[in-house]
Amino acid sequence: MRVEILGTRAHIDVSAPGHALHSGILIDDVLFDLGEREYLERRPKAIFITHFHEDHAFFVNEDVDLDVPLYGPQPWPGLPVRVMRGAVDIDGMTVSPIPTNHSAGLRSCAYLVEKDLGRVLYTGDLFSFPGRYRDCIPDVDLAIIEGSFMRRGGLVRRDPATGRSHGHAGIPDLVDLLAPLSRRIVVTHLGSWFYKDITASVQQIERLSGDVRVTVAEDGMTLDVAVDRDV
Repeated sequence: MRVEILGTRAHIDVSAPGHALHSGILIDDVLFDLGEREYLERRPKAIFITHFHEDHAFFVNEDVDLDVPLYGPQPWPGLPVRVMRGAVDIDGMTVSPIPTNHSAGLRSCAYLVEKDLGRVLYTGDLFSFPGRYRDCIPDVDLAIIEGSFMRRGGLVRRDPATGRSHGHAGIPDLVDLLAPLSRRIVVTHLGSWFYKDITASVQQIERLSGDVRVTVAEDGMTLDVAVDRDV
């Protein structure tokens, strides 16, 4: 599988060269998240949305006419979203949803992508996996995780109206969880903390490497899962 990380910027105002575009991961010709309209120019065979926040689905605040199958964790007004209830096959690629905890008012999921014996996990935004799903995550060749917060524990709040928690895990938490299952971890969806000193932030993330290499994504970064598996 060829993985291209199209955009690495979280839902923040600040940006920088190499970290200017919102979320989008192209795996072969299937797109995961649609944070920028321009990603449609890649003509993906299918689009899978992790959750309907605008930095992952630009169309929540804009009109769009999609002529490509659109999948997601819940319906969305005005669009023919195919709600993910199990694995979907797209020309030999199997995409399986893994429910996550992130938003107080929206459903969210990670995606496990399998093709030609390779496996990629894309977490999307989350503060945790529900226990029964966390324990079922298989070994993967590549885990693509979110980087909203560097501090351990991230930022999790409780909605006063519903009592439901919402927020983001810290990068160290996700590395601790997924390093035993991954050959490589790449961090995207970078929060405002990252832009204060990009060089220092990259070094801080890379210091989390142990037996598993942890690196920072850039807009347009490409990875070959087969090559990574042999390293």
